[in-house]
Amino acid sequence: MPHVEVNNHTLFYKKEESSGDQKDILLLIHGLALDSSCWGPFPEILKESFTVIQYDVRAHGESSTGEEPITWDLLREDLHGLIHHLKLTRVHILAFGYGTNFAVKFALKYPNYVQSLTLMSLPYMEPNNTHYHLTQRVFPSIKETMEAGNPNFLHPYERLLKGYTTLSSNDKGLITYFRVLLGNSDELFSEMVKLASNSTLLLELAQLSCPVLLLSGALNVTSPDALLNASSFLLKNSTRITIPDASFLPFLEQPELVAKWVRLFASRNSGASSSIMETQRYIQAVFQPEEDKAMERIPVLHVQLLHGFHVAIDSVPVTSDWNHLHAKQILSYLIFHPITTREILCKELFPDVEYDKAMVSLQECLNHLEKMLRHPMNSTKGLLFQKETVSVQYKIKCDVTDLMTVVRQAVVERDQLIRYELCKQLPSTLPETVLADIDSNWANTLRNEIEAQLTYLNEWIKDMGWDTRSVSLSK
Repeated sequence: MPHVEVNNHTLFYKKEESSGDQKDILLLIHGLALDSSCWGPFPEILKESFTVIQYDVRAHGESSTGEEPITWDLLREDLHGLIHHLKLTRVHILAFGYGTNFAVKFALKYPNYVQSLTLMSLPYMEPNNTHYHLTQRVFPSIKETMEAGNPNFLHPYERLLKGYTTLSSNDKGLITYFRVLLGNSDELFSEMVKLASNSTLLLELAQLSCPVLLLSGALNVTSPDALLNASSFLLKNSTRITIPDASFLPFLEQPELVAKWVRLFASRNSGASSSIMETQRYIQAVFQPEEDKAMERIPVLHVQLLHGFHVAIDSVPVTSDWNHLHAKQILSYLIFHPITTREILCKELFPDVEYDKAMVSLQECLNHLEKMLRHPMNSTKGLLFQKETVSVQYKIKCDVTDLMTVVRQAVVERDQLIRYELCKQLPSTLPETVLADIDSNWANTLRNEIEAQLTYLNEWIKDMGWDTRSVSLSK
């Protein structure tokens, strides 16, 4: 495979020509402590539409370390050296995880090279958040199991990895990902964590002028919605897309769907034609995905909140008394916060009760809800509560979260055509008040947000003079 000398070190790269008619170039940037082998089948799918270039970041994979301490600016200049060596003039860039940091720096310093920028799974790490917990507590244990020679080293941690990935512990792509991630030396891993903590990404997003696509998994709990919303509003020319049935690793979990969005976005920012029908087809593919084997592996918890309250597990209705022992209130909260703590639930349910007594009452409520959420066919547990945390183990499908996803994306979308197509995915009828029968602070905040955004979109459609016959935001 090709190597090139860049900034006093050897850089490994791989260039694969497009198998289709389009000649646009897409350059992939992997995350820290990973390498180009972690992309799995994703590059092969992209080859249908792009000439794809992958490379190993300095000190990763087959690239050498060099003599200088690794910094974001140095990684940016490595990227510039590679592009200069390949004599490229304009490229689409797709960066994952912490690779987004120097991809943004590159786009700021060398804007003439960048046709579009796709930022996948923006990283977010602070003490005691989910990403920090995984990195500092879970990953070291997985590494010990892997180094002990256990071929199924991910299996004992499958439940702990929910929210980080929807893939099963025996998925080949996921195994390769973790073998690379945890196969690095402790020194390199520590250096990368230190580098990750020294990020100015949010400050730099507002300075970008190129078109930016933000891709995130709908089930990703490592990056909060607040980060993605802030990123969307900071960017001047951005599109935010949430990938269903995916978490932190959408390029492994939903590679075909991610490739479709990257292709659509790139075509709209490269001079290539993209019809209204094509745009609509891709949007429908996201919000009306076909059933596949990946979806069948994990049971699905269906919850209807917009028009009454109905719960089903893999289409089998759960008809127990939801008003008993706060079952409805707890489940409703968990729909929007799939991983939470006992302390938070106590404050939600028993704000005026002494803490120790509240914890005893909460345990009784959780025991009751855990029985209600056992799978009707095989008794699989759908609710996991440990010493401090409470989490839902099923994939969650809820009409309100579906509504929120489309509404939020439509509000921040700047491309008028895509915004209109997103509005057409909204339900034709909505209740007078969303979440009307849930009385709590979190529900009130969420309700006000949704209703304000719906009002904004409704006024926008009227102002634009769009065809209101195919879009209804009435309540």
